[in-house]
Amino acid sequence: MKEQSRSLLETMTSDGTIRNHFSDWDRLEKKLVFYRKGEIVVEYGDETDKLFLLLKGTIRFTSQNDDYEEYFFFDATNDGLFGEVEYVLHIPSITQSQAMNNCYCVEIPVRRNRELLDSDIRFQTFVSRVLAKKYNDLRLSSVDIETYSVRTRVIRYLLRETSQNRIRNLGLIAKTLKCSYRQLIRVLQDFCAKGWIEHGNSKGVYLLKDREALRKEYEATGGVIHEKITD
Repeated sequence: MKEQSRSLLETMTSDGTIRNHFSDWDRLEKKLVFYRKGEIVVEYGDETDKLFLLLKGTIRFTSQNDDYEEYFFFDATNDGLFGEVEYVLHIPSITQSQAMNNCYCVEIPVRRNRELLDSDIRFQTFVSRVLAKKYNDLRLSSVDIETYSVRTRVIRYLLRETSQNRIRNLGLIAKTLKCSYRQLIRVLQDFCAKGWIEHGNSKGVYLLKDREALRKEYEATGGVIHEKITD
């Protein structure tokens, strides 16, 4: 992690996208930080006392169960707020966050900004919407696990989560879909045989070839693709 210049912070937030979430952006204590690919942003259980706004890059969030098994939550991309659960509940970090590529984030110390943040209706509205969106995504995921077969859950995941047509991190995908690694591989091999996906150049990587065929297959099971809510 490396702190960046004030001028770069002003440049990267000059379009107003981030600033518009706050009534008085200029009064906030904040800094711009850079994380290299693979760096841990926040460890599970850390007392970070920070809010983060992701300006560029992708950050992956995972959590652990009591046996220290890692479970995938979601990937945050540009303009993603994180640390909001800890801010609202006054608790240590409930997830581990890691930079999946080079990332720039605005860090806002909570204690030094608490009074300003708590009284900012515009920011509170923003936080409420972020939490509602994340809750809705988790709700849809839970419904899938209880309702649909592994095959159908895999299709749904591929249609909603592989915007760049790359399928990787199969262990985390299996945990996310609440199936075994072997079950996931069997389904992916079947999809390869049908020509819907293909093996990538690296081991454990697949490429999505026919999104429309997957969509038709999913709809044939009675499923409906609920696109992720965006601003």
